[in-house]
Amino acid sequence: MNKTNTPEHTETFEEMDEAAASREVAPTDPGAAHGRFRPGIASRLGMAIGRALPPGRTGLKLAGIARPLAMSALKDGVADIEALGLKLRLHPMDNLSEKRAFLTPQCFDVVELEALRAAMGPGKTFIDIGANAGLYSLVAAKAGGRTARVIAVEPQDEMRRRLAYNARANGLENIEISGVALADYEGESVMRLIGHNRGGTQLAVTDDGAAGRTTAVRVAMLTTLLSEMRVTRLDVMKIDVEGGELAILAPFFANAPREIWPDMIIMERPAINKVEAARDALSLACSRGYRVETETHANAILKLARTEG
Repeated sequence: MNKTNTPEHTETFEEMDEAAASREVAPTDPGAAHGRFRPGIASRLGMAIGRALPPGRTGLKLAGIARPLAMSALKDGVADIEALGLKLRLHPMDNLSEKRAFLTPQCFDVVELEALRAAMGPGKTFIDIGANAGLYSLVAAKAGGRTARVIAVEPQDEMRRRLAYNARANGLENIEISGVALADYEGESVMRLIGHNRGGTQLAVTDDGAAGRTTAVRVAMLTTLLSEMRVTRLDVMKIDVEGGELAILAPFFANAPREIWPDMIIMERPAINKVEAARDALSLACSRGYRVETETHANAILKLARTEG
């Protein structure tokens, strides 16, 4: 197992300017051409400072210097920029992942995205479970080319809309987007957004009236979704579902034929999401023949040992 010195996620969404974090970002015109929300001069200066910072933990720690300036001149809290080799429309005011890609793309899951690019190719299939803004999906779709297949699973309507826009802006027609919430049962539930970060959603166990925006969603097991989408083999999986990894992977490994299991899994580390049950997801995968090849502060990258014959 290799342990990298990749950037730690030392920054939290709450470190963003409080007024900016609490602002409700209005949906943008989905037909507006990329460039309409080009950051103003002050924002571009802040972005330049952010991108000049060293990659890694040091750069993330210093990003606070550039953040207020970079956020100061965004039209409607939206930024049309280029990052990660893509044209992106980002909403850094309400999503931590988009904020990091906006301000310090050189620090954004560098090892994970390099591994994803290397694993993708013609005819390969990637599933992005908990796609969020879809940055992994966009990178995979571009790296894999037209014959690659990318399935982005994201229950939030707004995040699916953002991903669909960026896919169109980059001419990526090989991304399929599903709004199902994956779990270990079939039915319906409520997806609750906790706080202001749109990346922080969970299926509600009970309707306890807790604060947070909620949306009714269809719930299905991963094997059901793959059957409906006629997926016969996975090559790469990314899974980041705020502690729900075990509920998705346990029935998948139990019921799906080994031939469909992905060769590589990028999985959020339990130390990051701090959900006790998620600790078994990593050990479960290892018990099924995966080994941890690389471990960053945020994720574990696992490879499946396939037997010959």
